[in-house]
Amino acid sequence: MTIATPAAPHLREDLLTPRFYTTEIAKAARTNVDGQRQAFDAMLNEMETDYNRDHFDRKAALDRLRDLSPEEKEAYESYLVRSCVSEFSGFLLFKELSRKLRLANRPELSRLFNLMARDEARHAGFLNRALVAEGIEIDLPSLSCKRPITWFPLSCVLYSVYLSEKIGYWRYILIDRHLKENPDNNFAPLFDFFEPWCQDENRHGDIFNLLIRCWPELRRGLRGRLLSRFFLWSVFLTHSLTVCERGDFYRILGMDPGRFDDAVMRHTNQTARRAFPWVFRLDAGYLRLRDQLVETFRGLGEARGLRRLGLQLRFASLLCRQFLQPMEPTDAAEVAV
Repeated sequence: MTIATPAAPHLREDLLTPRFYTTEIAKAARTNVDGQRQAFDAMLNEMETDYNRDHFDRKAALDRLRDLSPEEKEAYESYLVRSCVSEFSGFLLFKELSRKLRLANRPELSRLFNLMARDEARHAGFLNRALVAEGIEIDLPSLSCKRPITWFPLSCVLYSVYLSEKIGYWRYILIDRHLKENPDNNFAPLFDFFEPWCQDENRHGDIFNLLIRCWPELRRGLRGRLLSRFFLWSVFLTHSLTVCERGDFYRILGMDPGRFDDAVMRHTNQTARRAFPWVFRLDAGYLRLRDQLVETFRGLGEARGLRRLGLQLRFASLLCRQFLQPMEPTDAAEVAV
């Protein structure tokens, strides 16, 4: 089976579909790293060292180790496809930034993004190999040409990529810890690579934290508060809907999707305190709204006519209420003043 169009079953167009992005390259080329020179050099050296060079064995078998029901097989394959496209999206963004920053005579920044593109390519390649073992082949370059490119301001890219890398770290490390405690649920060798994999995500997040600090105005005042609120809310929302509304994959691993989502959000929210001036208070109210959003989103898939309109209005109301949940300042807010 070949997936080559956006209309393919595992890549249906909805709120949760992975996107391809571009940004303000000329503005990125004006990034002033002088105030972060020591941290920048240390991070570039760490990326050059390439601690995971030998971890991603291209000859390792990635076939499933046990039979799955048709529903479980679909859930696993859907996870692989969406993850593969997401990693390839990161590769394309970093590669474009690297190429154009080199042309803009910013060789150090270009090198840093090229090294991150290297990591994303490895991840996408491993996921693609796991898909081939399932009998699915994705023409990633062709797919990237057929799907629309979303343009984001540089500030949005810095905030959103930081969060996507850090939430990716917590997803992978929590799955890895769970499977080490419950080895009978480890049904695919791919999961054995999650521990080194998550360290790549963590390093990339640290790099984007550094880049945010190179633009101190992005953490100041109302702008910093709005950026923090919008991207924490939108990334958490997407994660909750993906995990809870499409939770069959996590149940195959023996995990409760809601509890897993709770843990990932709480850890990511705590980690974001090092980079963002504001973070959410993830109390019972926020999580209760999460549950209501997931339930309403599920209902939208089947509803028609007036019932669908009613659910759409309810979903919009719940989105607004969750977006406006209380936040609290962080140590990063004090540094940005």
